[in-house]
Amino acid sequence: MGLFDFFRKKEHTQHATAEQNQAITPPKSDIPSDYGATGLSGNGYSAELTSFGSRLPIDMIYSFLREDFEQRAYHDALTSPDSSYKETNLSIIRSNLEVMFRQTTLKYGDLLREIDFHILSREQAGLTDIVELLKSRKITYNRHVEELNKMKEDLDKGEPYMTGIFKSYEVGFTRGLASLSLQNFKMDHTS
Repeated sequence: MGLFDFFRKKEHTQHATAEQNQAITPPKSDIPSDYGATGLSGNGYSAELTSFGSRLPIDMIYSFLREDFEQRAYHDALTSPDSSYKETNLSIIRSNLEVMFRQTTLKYGDLLREIDFHILSREQAGLTDIVELLKSRKITYNRHVEELNKMKEDLDKGEPYMTGIFKSYEVGFTRGLASLSLQNFKMDHTS
């Protein structure tokens, strides 16, 4: 019986250790690692966001600008080959981008207010290293806000890096129309 008691005790110890390890594991953050990544387009960017960037709100804009609208437009043209449909979708893309700018600007405003509070309270506590770290982070946030403002201006000016998504959509839509025409042409000649 002593041998079986030894194995039972060992099994109980392993089970208790596993429970302790689970209790020690810190809970996951409430802040999603891909903040805003699923954004307004609904396509999700979480895999991209974890492989590059600062994992800050501005990454949502960059991810949206890198999205491939050509394939989406190609399918849109096959579904509804109407130029007004294309113009409506281009308008929606632009609107989504402008909403992302507003959302991101608001988020940085919140972050800057929060960091100012922490800087003040940590200065009062005499935590100079923490204060310097927070000030450095504040500089980063301010640079991001400046970049966001520049990007909005460049969108209005029609700078290529900001309008690439619209050109991508137009190319895809044109490609879809061409494919649709070729398909109809082939059907006419085979009948």
